[in-house]
Amino acid sequence: MGDIAARQAETDAFGKVETHGIEAIPTHQRHGQPRELAFLWGGAFVNYASLFTASLLTTYYGLGVWDGLAATAIGTVAAAVILGLLSNTGPRSGLPQIVFTRRIFGLRGSYLGAALTLFLAVGWFAVDCVIAAQAGAQLFGGVNRWMTFGLVLVIAAVSVAVAVYGHQTIKVLETYGAITFAALSAALFLLLAPSFQWTHGPTVAGPDYLGAFVLGLMTCFALVASWYPFASDYSRYLPSSSPSRAVTFWPVVGITIPMILLGLFGLLLPTIDAPLASNQGVLAVISAHAPAWVAIPFFVFIVVGEIWANYLDVYTAGLVTLAMGINLKRWQTALGCGILGTALAGYAVLISDFHVAYEDFLILTYLWAPAWAAVVLLSFFVFEGNGRPALALLAWIAGTASSLVFVNYVNLFGNLAPIPSFFNDGLIANLHGADLSGLISAGVAAAVYWLGRRAVTT
Repeated sequence: MGDIAARQAETDAFGKVETHGIEAIPTHQRHGQPRELAFLWGGAFVNYASLFTASLLTTYYGLGVWDGLAATAIGTVAAAVILGLLSNTGPRSGLPQIVFTRRIFGLRGSYLGAALTLFLAVGWFAVDCVIAAQAGAQLFGGVNRWMTFGLVLVIAAVSVAVAVYGHQTIKVLETYGAITFAALSAALFLLLAPSFQWTHGPTVAGPDYLGAFVLGLMTCFALVASWYPFASDYSRYLPSSSPSRAVTFWPVVGITIPMILLGLFGLLLPTIDAPLASNQGVLAVISAHAPAWVAIPFFVFIVVGEIWANYLDVYTAGLVTLAMGINLKRWQTALGCGILGTALAGYAVLISDFHVAYEDFLILTYLWAPAWAAVVLLSFFVFEGNGRPALALLAWIAGTASSLVFVNYVNLFGNLAPIPSFFNDGLIANLHGADLSGLISAGVAAAVYWLGRRAVTT
């Protein structure tokens, strides 16, 4: 047992650079319990991004507090169950998520998923840097584009410098970071509670209300769905005997609880000062209305927390570049991810409105990730992982292509003036702005793959 523990410590220990790449984790180095996934995913979602995402529903979509919370909960739970199911591929195979899909989409087919996942990792790096920079700007008296961009550069550099470690470091920092952020959020929530308009209702009605509800629901769904290709990256160290129900259940708990609690906070914050929230964001609301003794530590912790959130981004970026056959050292991957992420962050800060750029990022994710997940889950749970790469790729592409008809492009390009017309404007108008693209992509991909596999076996 001592030799096993020593070998485990060498490969997956806090504060050490992880030595494993994309190969399967050996049986003797597997460790941990499924419940640890709740803390890891809780750490990923106990952050400002969860609060900010929910705040969009009252600030921009026109929902009220309690119906906004219902939309947040439904979208989060639905997406989290899928992520929990995907996590089962980790203990079963010991492989990162994208590498596992080689047996489904084929080696070359998996490269497409790897490239898209690399985009996700870089995109989340950019989002984390912008969030941290905006919080840092509040410490200096408010949001200024050039000050925020300067802070983006500093935060990106620090993130690259520290993001060379591995799985166990991520797990420890995410766990304790989640606890600290939750405590600060609770203190801030209690202090601001008397100022909240708890009964704030929707500002849209009739069919437009249903469209706004669906749009809000799917925005929260997309936030979780953006983590689908990362799922088994953080479960592959679990023993292969880990129960499937537990591996599914604990990520759902870890994601849902912080999203609902922080979501309620995010939904209530704009009710304090709606004009300030829509013009400068909910961080400005906190800065203007919360006591400095709790607001300043809150902003500081957002900065620090988003820096180590970049561990997840760079860690997965390193795995997917290896999966694409690009053999880079972890520091090289961190540098590349940092440079590309900084460029995207600069666009979000200097050229676009951040909330619009953030929505665009989520929508671009949710065009393909649900369809990809549908094929992976059907192959894994129903067809026992036996690959039909051509059919799997066809189903994934068919799902993604069909989703393009249902995208709310006006919402996607809301920062352009004047907003151009799109081929599906009539359809989206009939849907009253609801964006069903993610649901359509998953449904079409599942149908094509299921029917194709059944046709082959009969």
